[in-house]
Amino acid sequence: MQVAINARFLLPNRLEGIGRYTYEIVQRMALNHPEVTFHLLFDRPFSNEFLIAPNMIGHSLGPSARHPWLWYYHYEVRVKRWLKQHQVNLYWGPDAFLAESPSKTKSVVTIHDLAWEHYPEWNAARVSRFYSKWVPKYCNRADHIISISDFTRHDLVSSYGLPSNKITTIMHGYDEKKSVDKLVEWQRIPLFDPYFLVLGSINPRKNSYNLIKAFIEYKNEGKITSDLVFAGVLGKGWSRRERSFITACFRRSDIHYLGRVSESEKEALLFNANALVYPSLFEGFGLVLLEAAQFNCPVLTSESSVCQEVLTGYTNQEGVIYIDPYSPESIGQGLTEVESIQKGPSLERNRTWDKVARELWEVLIGKINE
Repeated sequence: MQVAINARFLLPNRLEGIGRYTYEIVQRMALNHPEVTFHLLFDRPFSNEFLIAPNMIGHSLGPSARHPWLWYYHYEVRVKRWLKQHQVNLYWGPDAFLAESPSKTKSVVTIHDLAWEHYPEWNAARVSRFYSKWVPKYCNRADHIISISDFTRHDLVSSYGLPSNKITTIMHGYDEKKSVDKLVEWQRIPLFDPYFLVLGSINPRKNSYNLIKAFIEYKNEGKITSDLVFAGVLGKGWSRRERSFITACFRRSDIHYLGRVSESEKEALLFNANALVYPSLFEGFGLVLLEAAQFNCPVLTSESSVCQEVLTGYTNQEGVIYIDPYSPESIGQGLTEVESIQKGPSLERNRTWDKVARELWEVLIGKINE
């Protein structure tokens, strides 16, 4: 049996979001099914670190696709041509992209969210236009669709008019190998202890601008004492004024910008933080909420349905503060409340990446056998 998988987001030392999702599932499927050959379709020279099993084969289908017209060329020309030549049994797009495949090849696509439909201004105009035009086509092409939350599933039905029976929700899991007992305190932490932690890309979706405004106001008024630590890359989508404000704030003595951190550094940051601060405006899931719960880190997050879906579905919700992400006052008040909490949520649902990989494989093999 032959399975092809989009691997454009598998980048060495840059596994974030979709890349992490792809990696966690593909490696497990390959190890669990040695009788199947898994073809990973990259858009550039790839690292062999992603080919952890002998039944995994990498293919470089360049040029690197990091622009809408190169996305089009990669999927509608390069991947489409490869699929026609190799005639695999199934083709999976874990990245919301799906090239046209031959009629005998079943296809499945994972949709993480539809942020571009609700907040097109967060991307360059050409990027949002591409997603709005092509993702509905990818969904219609697919024999089946995976959503990562019920929130995204309902959004697909209401926004694109897709039949609900064409969509299966398979929520994320977590890495059960993480252990507090094995953590070594990271040497940079004492420099800004105590602190609130913000994990992930710093972009408009994550609501970093309102968070910083609220933090500064409440810190200057003496209502909170913790510093604010950003562990993630400053992303795109900001206006010039907003970006200038954020970069200026990174020079404050109580706001720290670490950039991208390693997995071990991330774990140490969560273990030592006063709270994870996650006032996101829009999410498809929110994996970082589970990562915080693994270390009983208190959580301040949005009252959005998907954040509540994750926290109520996986944790006991102890030490969780919900806020209105559009209100700096609500964020500031939430910071004062969460700062006094000693223990955060713990995981009550036994859902690992192993289970996620098994559930997704059942969907894929079901399509192959139809």
